[in-house]
Amino acid sequence: MTKTVKLSFYLIIFIIFGLIGTWMPLLGDDLHWGTYFGSNYFPQGIFLKYDGRYLGDLLVILITKFKPVAFLAYGTFMTTIVFLIQKIREQISPTISIGLTSSSLATIFILLMPKVIFKQILGWHSGFANYVPSLIFPLFMLYLILKNYNNKNIHYYRTNLYLIFFASIAAQFFAEHLTLLNVFNSILVWIFLRNHFGNSFKNVLNSIVIGNIIGAFLMFINGAYLKIIFGSDSYRSLKGSSSSDTMVNYMRTQFTPKTLIAVSITIIIFSLITIFYSLKIKNIKQKIANYSLLLSSFVVIAPFLVVSPFGARCMFATYIFLTTIFIINFDILVNSYNKYIMPVLILISFILGIKTDMIAHNYGKTFNMQIQYSLYQNNNVDRKNQYFLQYKNTDYIWLTAPIQDDTNFAELYVKNNNRNKIPINYYDWTDVVAKLKDKKYKTQNDYMKAFDKQILKKVKLIQEKNQA
Repeated sequence: MTKTVKLSFYLIIFIIFGLIGTWMPLLGDDLHWGTYFGSNYFPQGIFLKYDGRYLGDLLVILITKFKPVAFLAYGTFMTTIVFLIQKIREQISPTISIGLTSSSLATIFILLMPKVIFKQILGWHSGFANYVPSLIFPLFMLYLILKNYNNKNIHYYRTNLYLIFFASIAAQFFAEHLTLLNVFNSILVWIFLRNHFGNSFKNVLNSIVIGNIIGAFLMFINGAYLKIIFGSDSYRSLKGSSSSDTMVNYMRTQFTPKTLIAVSITIIIFSLITIFYSLKIKNIKQKIANYSLLLSSFVVIAPFLVVSPFGARCMFATYIFLTTIFIINFDILVNSYNKYIMPVLILISFILGIKTDMIAHNYGKTFNMQIQYSLYQNNNVDRKNQYFLQYKNTDYIWLTAPIQDDTNFAELYVKNNNRNKIPINYYDWTDVVAKLKDKKYKTQNDYMKAFDKQILKKVKLIQEKNQA
């Protein structure tokens, strides 16, 4: 019964995140990765001087080209993160109930992450491909540490050793700051904790350290990083300046002083509480988990003090590490009451998941309609204006420019860039869709012709209203 409930939960979570990946629109870089640039990236050797995110780049090409792959990727990687957080908690102390409190809380925190981070992680395929999979190995590493700490009887077969070794290399090909974190963590564990492990896991740990270093080397020998070091890269830089997009400058320009002060104070207070609470608890594994996650949350973001560009997506790892501290400690504190709390948390996670799926579906429908209408205007009308359908909002998607000014979209779906580019309000064009809903048309072209006619009427009415 317990296994069935757990399997059902993770399957539902998998579907929820999978649908987000399927329905979210392609935005910004996504449009290039999913078309000609992505198709030529590896065959023409572009990757040799672009960056060392070899697996991240491969993943973004696949998820922007094939929706089923996007479904599988979003579902698999997000569910794995949720699952690992639960496993980390279970390594600290046994659970009385089924053991889904940490999983459901993790799901809730992911779906409720700040919008500024959400839109660059779940609302942008390029952000997802690099910043989500890269988070799995640090969590997996912590799980292994807790599982093997002062437990010298665990034996790892050679097959497992090889798999973990290759995983430690592959984990380095997604995001640079996570690559550095993996090296930092593995060396730190080897120095301070290796004597607490059995001989079998010491071999595993040695393979992880070597694998992380090899992976980091293979990443950073990419030609792109030489350009960055010598200052010849037009986009990325190692020089912190008043004009570069380092973390400090990003925070200064994107958030108000009040917000920055409030967030900073909250993080400081939370960190101090974590430290003092960890000093008082007797469970050594809980101490290790708390200190490891807290240290990782700062180490992973530290490079961006000098490295640019920095974006909200770079805060995702820190957000997950900090929330994981809260999740596992809360779960342990309320362990006796989990049979009452867990069903509520599971229900909340499902409700939030359905809500997020609906939001993603709406964005996806808008994106598809934008393409259809642009292609119709390209091929069937001769006028000085080109109309662009707006999204309902951009709260959960990474849209760097309004749709009418999006050069990536225009490059693929706008034939005549000399036309006047006019945005059509979401509620205006969806009102047209509603009017045409019950009418039947022989072809899609006939439908778009009727849609275009109604849009022109809308534009005329708006112009008359403005002139009145």
